[in-house]
Amino acid sequence: MKTGLTIFFISFFCAHPLLAQERIIEEGEHRGFIVNEGRQILKVNRIRPGQTIQVFLTPQWFEEIKGRVEWRLEDQDGVSLRVGRQTNPEAETTFLEWTSNSQPKPSAYVIKVQGTGGEYAGEILGQYSLQVFLWDQNDGDSGTDAPETYEKAILLPVAEPGNYFFQENFLSGTADLCDLFKIHLKPNHSLTLRAFPTQWQGRGPKGHVRWELLNKSFRPLKGGTCPFPQTTSFLAKVFHPKIKGDPKPALFYLMVKIEGEVSIIYTLQAEIKEGR
Repeated sequence: MKTGLTIFFISFFCAHPLLAQERIIEEGEHRGFIVNEGRQILKVNRIRPGQTIQVFLTPQWFEEIKGRVEWRLEDQDGVSLRVGRQTNPEAETTFLEWTSNSQPKPSAYVIKVQGTGGEYAGEILGQYSLQVFLWDQNDGDSGTDAPETYEKAILLPVAEPGNYFFQENFLSGTADLCDLFKIHLKPNHSLTLRAFPTQWQGRGPKGHVRWELLNKSFRPLKGGTCPFPQTTSFLAKVFHPKIKGDPKPALFYLMVKIEGEVSIIYTLQAEIKEGR
């Protein structure tokens, strides 16, 4: 089978220059050939806000001593996000990952497969298997990513007295660097808010997450920082007094920001009580 394919590529590429092969792919498994001086462009479109792409790439070489392959994950504008390279006989799986923000940005992903190191253009150096997974976010149980602007902050449904838990919030040191939530607190009610990481991924030592509670004028009331890979919690308590002639609830914001080449899953816990 390899001999026939090799003969075909020799005859074809002697008369024609190599052209990039482009195709649209969906989530799932895909296969292709590693071609010397050949580039394959695989586009993953219709990315939802805050969606994470995970790509697992594994080469299988036909020859023992020659051939290289470069895997490149880019955004819709060709900006490089992640790069992996393997040289024959390296055959372990390469992992590439990126998370969009709430815009979403990126709005699409492009996976490029580039083969080099052969004797002639078009030589088949091996084949590859590629698996694509797309994961949605569920910040504040919203089913999507919490926005990066105060105007679009996710409203947490915690107005009535009780205990509330939001366990699947996510941030990544790629494009999804910030989550913003808002809370309405009734007069003569208090809010106790606790936040903490439950799972870290990536590498330190400079990675950390920052929490900040702000009032409606964006004035910080309390802040805190948790460095990678600790799980130190952030705790804040506020009270909205009852003012005669002013029945409106108070507005508070929670900002969560991450820095460094790390990502986290974090939990929010809120308790609403009447009185202090």
